[in-house]
Amino acid sequence: MLGSVSRPGETRSGRRWWTRRKVLSRIDEIAQRALGDDTAISSRIPDQAPEDVLELLRNLGAAMSRAQDNAERITQILDDVAKAYGAYGVSFFVLPTGIFVRIESGTSSRIDFAPTTSAGALRLDQIDQLYRIVDDIRHGALDVASASRRLEEMLAAPRRLGNWSIVVGTTILTLGLGLMLNPTAGAVPAYLMLGLLVGVLQWVSERERTLAMILPVAAAFAVTWASSAWVAPAFDAPPLDLVIAALVVFLPGAALTMATVELAGGSMLSGSARLVYGLQRLLLLSFGIAMGFQVAGLPDQVGRTGSMGAWAPWVGVFVFAVGHFFANAAPGRTFAWLVLVLYAAYAAQFVAGTFFGSLGGSFVAGAVVLPVAYFVQDRKSGPPVPATFLPAFWMLVPGALGLEGVTQIIGEKGAAGLGDFLNALLAVVAIAIGVLVGSGFSERVGRATSHWRGI
Repeated sequence: MLGSVSRPGETRSGRRWWTRRKVLSRIDEIAQRALGDDTAISSRIPDQAPEDVLELLRNLGAAMSRAQDNAERITQILDDVAKAYGAYGVSFFVLPTGIFVRIESGTSSRIDFAPTTSAGALRLDQIDQLYRIVDDIRHGALDVASASRRLEEMLAAPRRLGNWSIVVGTTILTLGLGLMLNPTAGAVPAYLMLGLLVGVLQWVSERERTLAMILPVAAAFAVTWASSAWVAPAFDAPPLDLVIAALVVFLPGAALTMATVELAGGSMLSGSARLVYGLQRLLLLSFGIAMGFQVAGLPDQVGRTGSMGAWAPWVGVFVFAVGHFFANAAPGRTFAWLVLVLYAAYAAQFVAGTFFGSLGGSFVAGAVVLPVAYFVQDRKSGPPVPATFLPAFWMLVPGALGLEGVTQIIGEKGAAGLGDFLNALLAVVAIAIGVLVGSGFSERVGRATSHWRGI
């Protein structure tokens, strides 16, 4: 534990502080076991320097923020990590753009900060490794030096399948989303072409910082112009449907839903920041769509005649999973579990929506997806919850509906567009409430098992 032995030059008050910390650590471990919490640290790690623990905590917090975890859960998990190293009296201030950590050290305290704005979101393989590191720490398998080394290696690891997987994955992902709209058979090659365009733009943006900053606008303009000017007429496909499927990967549905969850949980600063970010991203996409239609002309929406059939959306879920596997570099061993969680979420949304409408379906799906993800995590080969939950989250959030509202507003269907846009925001709230319900149940059950890795 931290401070389990006296240090040269340590004062009497400092020794009392270390003794008190040791006593508190022991009391906490006894209380956890008395309450039946099997996740109490199985073996205490001896004597870790406070400054090293401080650095690890801030780096872990920044990584979890990049993994799109919410502020409350980051705080809970970091508190578990601090206790694993015998560090008590540690406090955190978490924002989507950075994290402050304060740790007591003898009679004084130290504060450090780690920003997250300079780095992008973590890939699914990195998220998987991140929470396995947390899991090993909580079970006493890693000292601070080993945990820091594994964290650095995880953050620096190159994309497993190479950068070409971004283009391939985005193309397949767009096709999957298109199939979930139950299109005509002629729209399939159109989805592939627009998905390829978006994938190339994403690939280039990873090398050009300037393009990365304006990527939502550039992609929205390019897709809208290409769809309206020549792709939709060439394949006799509804142009607005093509725009929706190709651009849904840029929609901030996850940010808006997570903002609702954080605001409901009292994390006002973090939730407000995510909410503003999400709305600003919607404005950027709307601007790009408007520019594309102004250059190419407003489209004549083609009626949906000859749709592929009720089977198409169910196939689309599988194609969507394949796209995520490549685009977000999911670990190979997680693919089957990813497919299971996605189908469970989609089935819950489909069945509940039949009986309770779209809002009821969104609520039930949000409540179901977390318990299923925890069930998967509890399997011997199951990945940590975030590795399967986030893709399902991206599929559930009704981004396509919100984008359809934007395109209808621009396409001179203002009243219908505003109604769709409002319904999308209400569905975000429904999913967020469902996630709150599911997380409360799942976390309590998950913490009672030895496999819990948090979310």
